[in-house]
Amino acid sequence: MLAAILGLARARRRDPLCIAAVASLFALVSCDLPKAPSWDVGVAIPFSSDTISIADFLPDVVDTAVVGGELAFTVDAQADSVEYSLGGMCPDCLILEGQTVLVPAFDYVDSLDVPFPAEVAALEVLSARLSMTVFNGLNFDPLRPGAGGYVAIAVTDIGTGALLDSIFIDGAAETLPAGTSRRVEVNLSNASISEGFRAKIYVHSPSDGQTVQIDNALRAQVAVALDQIYVAAVIAEVAGDTLTESFGVDIDDEVREQLADRVQSGEYELELMHSTEIAGVLEVCIAGSAGDLFTGDPTREVRLGQLDFVPGPVQTGSLTPAEIELIASFSAIYVGYRLEGWGTRTGLSGRMNLSRFTPGQTWHAEFSVISNIRVGD
Repeated sequence: MLAAILGLARARRRDPLCIAAVASLFALVSCDLPKAPSWDVGVAIPFSSDTISIADFLPDVVDTAVVGGELAFTVDAQADSVEYSLGGMCPDCLILEGQTVLVPAFDYVDSLDVPFPAEVAALEVLSARLSMTVFNGLNFDPLRPGAGGYVAIAVTDIGTGALLDSIFIDGAAETLPAGTSRRVEVNLSNASISEGFRAKIYVHSPSDGQTVQIDNALRAQVAVALDQIYVAAVIAEVAGDTLTESFGVDIDDEVREQLADRVQSGEYELELMHSTEIAGVLEVCIAGSAGDLFTGDPTREVRLGQLDFVPGPVQTGSLTPAEIELIASFSAIYVGYRLEGWGTRTGLSGRMNLSRFTPGQTWHAEFSVISNIRVGD
């Protein structure tokens, strides 16, 4: 019954008095359609009202977790290590190779960078554990206990140079004998880290009367890892990345029949709601299966024109009677969205195409097809 169409369809942006009048008329005539006069009646069918995750735009190293009852991002551990030879740290040791002598005093400064993956520009860290391990592969204690030696490590933001935290291993209170390791941890919270982090390493090893056989090939190692990272927001690069989603649509068989038999013309309306820092081009496709979406085959899909990924204004376009009839002929109906996006934020050093993502962030699409059907003949 055609009245069922009006009962199942949801009219959008139509005069409610007009729709009510038409509905009353169909209720009176029931299934007996008048031969004359005839009308063209617009019937709006909500093809989808979908909430779509932006997770596909996030780098692979980013995942989600629940922290303290709240949704947060997690990031794969970022780590690196570096080795230092005795000869590299102690220039005076080079001419003493193989001799058993007093170990010369030395000072050494270096840095170790642990950059984020290329597509990650910055992290707004809720909490993270930073661990640093110093392994002494030398044959003496470089802390020179009792003589004032130390190892100091300053952790800074690569992008801004800001100090995040520091570690001081003091030879006045600690030892680091040959073949042993010293592991220290710091906890970061509510910190913003740009591009990655840098560990600046300072070694002060004064003379203390230790006598060993000098072996300049012996090495010490410093390993740094930022792990157990929980993040409130990720600023990442989005440059022509593509997100594709599809949804099944349930439309009554009788509605399909009336569309196929009586359609005169059609149009679509698409309204987007989002606050993402992404601009781009959105395509919408209607097909008879998920596999037929975006195939480019006009006998298996109806493809809408390129739409702007902008929130707010309703975007409209026309559909031919043949396209409406093709949609009505599908045994199942699927709607697909394909978004090619670019970030709209500029970062440090003029870096372009960046977007700020927060956990659970989505965009919402309201998509309707309005079919004008001929009633009365």
